[in-house]
Amino acid sequence: MDPNKLTQKVREALSASQAIARKHRHQSVDAEHLLLATLQQPDGLAPRLLARMQVPVPEFVGRLVQELDRLPQVSGDGADQLYISGRLNRILIQAQDGAERLKDDFVSVEHLLIALAEDTADAPSTKLFREFGLTKDRLL
Repeated sequence: MDPNKLTQKVREALSASQAIARKHRHQSVDAEHLLLATLQQPDGLAPRLLARMQVPVPEFVGRLVQELDRLPQVSGDGADQLYISGRLNRILIQAQDGAERLKDDFVSVEHLLIALAEDTADAPSTKLFREFGLTKDRLL
């Protein structure tokens, strides 16, 4: 993943996702943290896209936060050490590949959402995407 290929909004979301992981006392930054960060961006694209697809954004965000609250927490030595999960790294690479397929120069929030919609992991965001009918085709 080339960080120079990320839009400013994606960079901001990645930074915010680390803060979200710290707040929830998680050891790794995963897709759910990044998804929440994109949904909390002022004037962000993610909430507008979901609203346009008639997804109740406050309910979706509430459910996502509930899922984050259920994840294991760390404390004590090493609690400040954060790492990017293998799954999030894979999703970022998939988003970059998607941007290239669409002939876009930069990875933007919509590429992240599409990559999340394509994710097959047994994870909270995958379940939420299914439950709310967020698919790659709908996002495109």
